[in-house]
Amino acid sequence: MTNRRLLFYTHGLVGGGAERVWALVAAGLMRRGWDVTFGVDFQDGANEGFLPPEMKRVVFGRGHAGAVSAIARYLKAENPAAAFAAVGASNLKLMLARLRSGWRGAAVLSAHGRFDAEPRFLGRLTYRATPLTSRWAARTVTVSDDLRAYLIKTFRARPDRVTTIHNAIHLPPADHVPSAAALAARPDIVLAVGRMVPEKGFSTLIEAMALVKPSARLVLLGDGPDRQMLEARAAQLGLRDRIDFRGYVSEPWPAYREARMLALPSWTEAFGNVLVEALGHGLPVVATRCGGPEEVLRGGKDGRLVPPRDAAALAAAIDDTLSDPGDPAPRRRRAEDFSIDRALDKFEALIAEIAPS
Repeated sequence: MTNRRLLFYTHGLVGGGAERVWALVAAGLMRRGWDVTFGVDFQDGANEGFLPPEMKRVVFGRGHAGAVSAIARYLKAENPAAAFAAVGASNLKLMLARLRSGWRGAAVLSAHGRFDAEPRFLGRLTYRATPLTSRWAARTVTVSDDLRAYLIKTFRARPDRVTTIHNAIHLPPADHVPSAAALAARPDIVLAVGRMVPEKGFSTLIEAMALVKPSARLVLLGDGPDRQMLEARAAQLGLRDRIDFRGYVSEPWPAYREARMLALPSWTEAFGNVLVEALGHGLPVVATRCGGPEEVLRGGKDGRLVPPRDAAALAAAIDDTLSDPGDPAPRRRRAEDFSIDRALDKFEALIAEIAPS
């Protein structure tokens, strides 16, 4: 195709998994020769490092109406072959801008979570608009087959316009994966990574830590509105010396290299980036049955699965995993199913299918 211009758009490169994935995909397509511009409503440095310094950037503005107008002007002036939106109201704003501009390129929306994990009014409105937006957009990309089925069943998305492309995950070099003996020699460190909001289930994980063997320690990477409450709960349970609250870390890889396992206690999870990151580092994982984890872990073949909000079941699975962390090699092979290159191949195939020639 002659037009190789692409726009990737999200609200801002804040410290979230979906924003990181969007930056990784945009950067990867640029490396493959696409003319990529990354658009945001505001600048934020948390995930900026995943974009090449030479990538073209555009800031549309924080006000929703102003951002829609700015995106419409951009689409009309630059005429990209395709524009991709991600996270919350960004999908809705791209569609409004497309209608306003008269642009004829391919608008691609994306869903990275379920309705109950979206706290903002416009984000929730975007889900309710799915019956229309999934028909107006060239495609809606979901990060798992579970989320695709959810959008179709719950929000009447048009099935032939919704496709799954699993998240692109940054993996360490294969020679960084420990041997089984090296992993078994690590201390009993349980790693958990995520935003401190209710649906991530960290309150259940802290309660579980009070039930596991005393040698176990929890390293918790992330920040958010629940942090103070979680720290207070840890102190109340006498776990102040066994839980390390490290805050948000843009480069979490050293924590994976020191941990013996990873726990994901979410109530709802459309995919589970941290599961793949852990598998890529050879770590065993314990996760809840909440949508995406079953898909990533192939129903329990690649890690232990427990019910959400069940501290006793989570504690038992953590104890079992710490006692026998197993062989890292099969886990690494599973993680490679979600490599950046595999995701880029699927994005390029999608562009070839929908973009005007």
